[in-house]
Amino acid sequence: MDAALTERFERFSVGLTGGIGSGKTVVAQRFAQHGVTVIDTDRIAHALTAAGGAAMPQITRAFGRTYLTAGGALDRAKQTHRAG
Repeated sequence: MDAALTERFERFSVGLTGGIGSGKTVVAQRFAQHGVTVIDTDRIAHALTAAGGAAMPQITRAFGRTYLTAGGALDRAKQTHRAG
């Protein structure tokens, strides 16, 4: 591959989006197999909102302990729905 084309691809970014079961993980794994750097923002978000995670003090201040699990992580299963 020539230098100009290589440089162009080095600055190229792709965002993978889609619903559950849409194949995001498979595509990310294929990219990684080809040497592409993959940044898994879901993993980052889970780390930030785990017990002791960097985002938990701010979340607790903003919402109280209502949205925390007994262990102190973000309770991802808790959802609220307001009609209207």
